Amino acid sequence: MIHVKFNKYIHFLFFSLFAFLVAACSEDLSDDYFDPETPEISADQNIINVPKEGGEFSVNVTSNLPWRAEAKDTWVLLEDANNLQSGAFKVSISINRTLDTRETEILLWITADEKKVIKVIQAPSEASDLVEHYYVKEDGQINADGKSWTTATTLETALDKAMRGDFIHLASGTYLPARTLTNGNAGDPKEKTFEIHSNITMIGGYPADATDDVTPDPEKNETILSGSIGADKVFHVVAITAPVETGQKVTLKGLTIKNGQAAPSGTGSVSVNGAGYYRFYGGGVIVAKSVVDIIDCNITDNASGLHAGGMYIFEGAKVRMENSTVQNSSCLTGSSNGGGIFVDASTLYLIDSKVINNGTTGVGAGIYSFNSSKPTYTYIYNSLIAGNNNNSLGTNIGRKGGGFYGRENSVTVMVNTTIHGNIGGVGAGVALHGPSGSAKLDLISCTVTGNVALTNYGGYEGHADCVINFHNSIVSGNSGAAEGFRPATFSNSVFGGTVYGADNAAIPGLTFDYSSMIGALADNGGKTATCLLTGTDNPARTNGMSSDDLKIFGTQLDPSVGEEIITSDQIGLSRIGKTVMGACVR
Repeated sequence: MIHVKFNKYIHFLFFSLFAFLVAACSEDLSDDYFDPETPEISADQNIINVPKEGGEFSVNVTSNLPWRAEAKDTWVLLEDANNLQSGAFKVSISINRTLDTRETEILLWITADEKKVIKVIQAPSEASDLVEHYYVKEDGQINADGKSWTTATTLETALDKAMRGDFIHLASGTYLPARTLTNGNAGDPKEKTFEIHSNITMIGGYPADATDDVTPDPEKNETILSGSIGADKVFHVVAITAPVETGQKVTLKGLTIKNGQAAPSGTGSVSVNGAGYYRFYGGGVIVAKSVVDIIDCNITDNASGLHAGGMYIFEGAKVRMENSTVQNSSCLTGSSNGGGIFVDASTLYLIDSKVINNGTTGVGAGIYSFNSSKPTYTYIYNSLIAGNNNNSLGTNIGRKGGGFYGRENSVTVMVNTTIHGNIGGVGAGVALHGPSGSAKLDLISCTVTGNVALTNYGGYEGHADCVINFHNSIVSGNSGAAEGFRPATFSNSVFGGTVYGADNAAIPGLTFDYSSMIGALADNGGKTATCLLTGTDNPARTNGMSSDDLKIFGTQLDPSVGEEIITSDQIGLSRIGKTVMGACVR
């Protein structure tokens, strides 16, 4: 009973107090007593200048009424961004990972009519600020961050994360592609590839147990990108789709790229960045539009069901290969072209490199340079083109260009290059063709020897509309019905047994006997094999161009060939004080 009475007493007091408050509030809310404040708000800064690294900042707000702040863009985060009176809020700004100044606004308000704008301006990063390094091992973890060798990740993860300017470092081992080419058929495992979608640098050759401070050595630590996936092979081991960006390029270094096999004809293409990546081109590497450096790489044992067993370079791509090899690649069906490299409306620089032992049943077993309507540029310096065969299946003895074949609109310059032991139906060493557009080939200080034509013209063959010029070069010791065919000019050069002077006229009384005056292909120093001049009273040693003449000639080429290349030979020996024809002055 006491408890019930106590509750009734409490209830009585509550209702009495409520009635008193209602009466009091009713008086306060009368028009005679209501006097709203005029909104007034300000901040202690109207502009926030932020360094590229970002950071945290505080803004002090003076206000006579409740206020709120809001950022326009997500790279600016606010804390304590509302208050009932004067106070402060925090501004957190992320790093600017662009090369451009960026701006945004913070809106501070009480009402729509009473608001302030705080401008945020952040400085840009420099290119070096944005670089990330990723580390990859064969047994790397897919979810690891890859920021060190101890937290190494997989190659697929690194390729997903890497952006413009980043580096991927690969320990030795064999890596298999796990991701489908952009826009490709995810249901077909042969569409898997190592896609280079950004302008990054990928370096192989680190030890399998790599730790900090190790340096790459691809000869000791082979790093293989393989296209073998079970019983199948992928259409392209490496597909480069990176866009063209000022000052940026893709770099592949110290890698072995092997066991790709492009499809037979009729399998269509995959469109990436406006380029059609044909499934039946480029078993080893396929690249369109991008700017690419390939250094210390071995592209080997690839194939195609149609064209370009080793590499396909197309749609305006610019590729520079240095100290690299394209070898043992082939096209597997009849009338297939470009066993080693197919350059199509693009530009290739081949420097200190080898294109060797590639095969096809069509033209250009080593290198094929052709587009029917657009120029194709091929520049070959200090390199070896050898052992390529465009009758690799023994089914066609009439095809052209065992070593090199250029067609319409192709412009090619070779300097200090040996073309040896190639097999072709016609023009076993080099051949040109161009009825619907002129093809041009200049050979400077080159040696074309030991090539075998199954029908005619072991050294060279050209079409009537083409231009072939030999400068300070040797074309001799090739087998077939004749050394060469179609008009060509010879200045300070040997053709067959004839020695030519600077005026494209034979020098009376001089002959060249290849059997006693030029040796076999061998390692004579340098990065690629060469054929040395032999014998006494060899006219090729004394009737060539001087280094000064070569230097001047190099400046007249487009693009010009620098003194460091044209006044040295294929293995790096100086031509100064010598007048030696051919690729090697030793």
